[in-house]
Amino acid sequence: MFHLGIDSCCCCWQIFFTCFASALLAYIIFGCFKRRNLNKAVLERRQRFADSKAALRKRLATTDTVQLEKRRLIVKLKFSDLTEKLQKGELSAVDVLHAYQWRALTICDDTSCNCVVEFVDEAEEFAKQLDHLYNKDSNIAKPPLFGIPISVKESIQIKGHDSTRGYVRSLNQQANESANLIRLLQDAGAVPFVRTNVPQTLLSFACSNPIYGRTSHPTHSNRTCGGSSGGEAALIRLFGSVLGVGSDVGGSIRVPAHYSGVVGFKPTSDRMTQLRSVASIPGRPMMCATAGPMGRDVHSLVMFMKALLDKPMFDSDPYVMPVPFRDEIFWSTEPLTIGYYETDGFFDALPCCRRVVSKTKQLLEQAGHRLVPFQPSDIPLAVSLIVRSCVVDGGQYITDQLADDLVDPCVRLIHILYCTPVRLRHWLGKLVRPLDAKSALLLGSFASSTADLRRAYEAIGHYRTLFVERWKRASLDALICPPHAVVAMPDHVMARLMSVVSYSALYNLLDFPAGSVQCSVVSDRDEQSVEDEYNVRDLSAKQVFQNCRVGSGSVGLPVGLQCVTLHGQDELCLRLMAEVERLWS
Repeated sequence: MFHLGIDSCCCCWQIFFTCFASALLAYIIFGCFKRRNLNKAVLERRQRFADSKAALRKRLATTDTVQLEKRRLIVKLKFSDLTEKLQKGELSAVDVLHAYQWRALTICDDTSCNCVVEFVDEAEEFAKQLDHLYNKDSNIAKPPLFGIPISVKESIQIKGHDSTRGYVRSLNQQANESANLIRLLQDAGAVPFVRTNVPQTLLSFACSNPIYGRTSHPTHSNRTCGGSSGGEAALIRLFGSVLGVGSDVGGSIRVPAHYSGVVGFKPTSDRMTQLRSVASIPGRPMMCATAGPMGRDVHSLVMFMKALLDKPMFDSDPYVMPVPFRDEIFWSTEPLTIGYYETDGFFDALPCCRRVVSKTKQLLEQAGHRLVPFQPSDIPLAVSLIVRSCVVDGGQYITDQLADDLVDPCVRLIHILYCTPVRLRHWLGKLVRPLDAKSALLLGSFASSTADLRRAYEAIGHYRTLFVERWKRASLDALICPPHAVVAMPDHVMARLMSVVSYSALYNLLDFPAGSVQCSVVSDRDEQSVEDEYNVRDLSAKQVFQNCRVGSGSVGLPVGLQCVTLHGQDELCLRLMAEVERLWS
């Protein structure tokens, strides 16, 4: 009997291990099969894009040197000059479209930037319709953006196209309707002609995904162009687009603009339609993703906003404030009281970023404005609230999206983090605090319950109130500061440097309009200043130091300035951006 019991026990263990091994083997086989299907879908999409480029290249092919020179001249035109020629009929919508399609193709073929992910096939027919409708009868007034080709961030819906946000699982899920913003832009005469790359999840300051690959910096290929509207910034910088549409929830317009050397504007959330827009994490009531323009000069951003802030948008979206663009504010010449800060006290800004703020302060004072120091209060609290209000579910939405998908290296770290239980993240935060207090703060900031989230929303309301009270006590009209603490970094660094978010995401938390203006570039002296002055007090600062010190290759990288105004004062923000641009140029 004793031996029988032992035999029975051994048999049970054999059955258990057999079942376990079979289940494990089935899981591995299923995972390999699923991964093979995902890779197949990626290859099919890339082949489709290659075929699309080949067909477009054939359609645009010419040996006519006059025609080629005309295209070169068109893509070099300033936005104001291009608009004037289109309005006067000196250029047709099709002429301009072909010039920018040709330039975008050239960028695809001749650079490693990889910023374009799709050509909008319908663009040609739409441009022809515009020419037929408006050029045949000079008595019909042309819409404000007549014939302007626009590039569109891949995550923004266009009818008949998928918006994957870098998720392979979202391929071949075509939108039934365009985002309201795209429809309104088309009604204003704009021609969507290309779609640009984004990081997987849209929650990265790098720009890479498993479908389309990595988008590099337009002039420094070993660095990132920024994210998540990185493809837009790179294409615009390379003269592949004159006006682009991005979106911004933590700096996703302003940071790529700053990194790549273009201009970008994040409007107040309730002054820009969000209907049928796709967010990185849907359901964030206190951190709304706001669509906005990107371009080569501030005038293009102004024309974008003027074209949209009008009756058609107010009629189509009741959640938008029905306030048309206020020219009297934008064109005012009244002296302003402008606050400024060079560093926020949480993440030390690079010397080049501080230099741009200091120089802009001098230029604005010489122009007759009053500049006063203004330091945002309690940035660590703000960063903690940013994390809680942005990742409202602790990362569950992102982990669900990535569960059956290929994971890009630029988001692998946050994927691992979001898969970790919230309480364990808090414990890890305490563990790493001696090495990197900023990263520790991020780890300890995730909401652990709905009650915790409610308290965070209450704290956001209180923080906003105190911030506005301090602003009013200082009698500020506007504020200038760095768009980010750093300039463009290598992708792998930005994947680990999320604590740098404080400069940009603060104004998403406050829902203030903010924009980035290209001002300067990193100099040899700036690199030397990093060696002499930069405070390497933790692991995050050490990564910045290593990639911006003498000999790091940062010389020549663009450096921008951030302009900020109170909620709803978008025209004043654009006025300040235009003045800063003029003073620096």
